Amino acid sequence: MIRLRWLFCAALAAGALRADSREQILQRMDEGSKKLKTVSAKLHELSYNAVIQDTTTQEGELRLRRGKNGLSGVLMFTTPNDEHSIGFNGRTIETYFPKANQVDVMNVGKNAAQLDQFILLAFGAAGSDLEKNYEVSLAGTQAVNGTTCDHLELIPKSPEARKFATKIELWIPQGQSNAIQEKVTEPSNDYILNTYSEVKLNPSLPDSAYELKLPPGVKRINAK
Repeated sequence: MIRLRWLFCAALAAGALRADSREQILQRMDEGSKKLKTVSAKLHELSYNAVIQDTTTQEGELRLRRGKNGLSGVLMFTTPNDEHSIGFNGRTIETYFPKANQVDVMNVGKNAAQLDQFILLAFGAAGSDLEKNYEVSLAGTQAVNGTTCDHLELIPKSPEARKFATKIELWIPQGQSNAIQEKVTEPSNDYILNTYSEVKLNPSLPDSAYELKLPPGVKRINAK
């Protein structure tokens, strides 16, 4: 029995020794970023409101595409009674509410680059960019839905970025470059926790799959 326990502890220690360092994780994110052009994934979103200490959840699907003109894509929420889709392309974000047959259009202006950076954190972020824009620390390993992940904590360096998020956390499966869970904590202490599944990197999808589909006659509202 003592020998079996010793072998078990030795196996755990060997696994710990093989865990990647912070630098190795960032390096493999650099390598993964060079290869990633498109991604699709299922999404479970949990939103926490610190004032009323309440959470809400949504289910959806995310599709992203990186091109010469920047980032574009669509996020489709399929939760009953709250179906809506968000399309983003450059400086424009469109949120479509099918029940109202209305789309809210927002121009993010100078914040476009900042928005792209946040969206790409889970998929396609280069480790070198993370080091440039955040204080990056390795918070150990954790399991997410049975998958062992490296847990990174990111503190934005830019005052502008800190208006959107005070801390961002990524859970990246060991040996991989993309996150399967992401938590964004806002200055209000509200946070959004996204958990991704059925992740497909560079899937064979038509260009239309990354575009927001709007019906004829939809009402357009310019949002501020």
